[in-house]
Amino acid sequence: MKRIYLMVALVAVLASGCKFGGNANSQSISIRNNAEGYNFQASYPERKSKYVVDYVERTLKDDRIFDAAAKKDAEIVLGDGSRFYLKAYPGYIEVDFKKNKNSFTSYQKLKDLCLGIKDALK
Repeated sequence: MKRIYLMVALVAVLASGCKFGGNANSQSISIRNNAEGYNFQASYPERKSKYVVDYVERTLKDDRIFDAAAKKDAEIVLGDGSRFYLKAYPGYIEVDFKKNKNSFTSYQKLKDLCLGIKDALK
């Protein structure tokens, strides 16, 4: 019986030392660039979401893509004709850009945007 109490106590101590739900400060950035397209994915602490949204809005200037909703999951067409898929919610953003649907100038613009997001998350 003492053994059972000891095991329960040990499990309780170990469980209290574990942090469930992952590290609130962790972040991951993935960039894939090939002949077909450019894909940028970043997961980051939710508290940095405002910085990311503000950076994107400030960089794209007149092309306001975020509205009052906390989530975005849509194809975006900018005023200059640039097209890309955007998936964003607090703590995550993904930009998927197809090169065959866009000009080289659009590619450079979106690539610079994504690299700026990466720098903003540092």
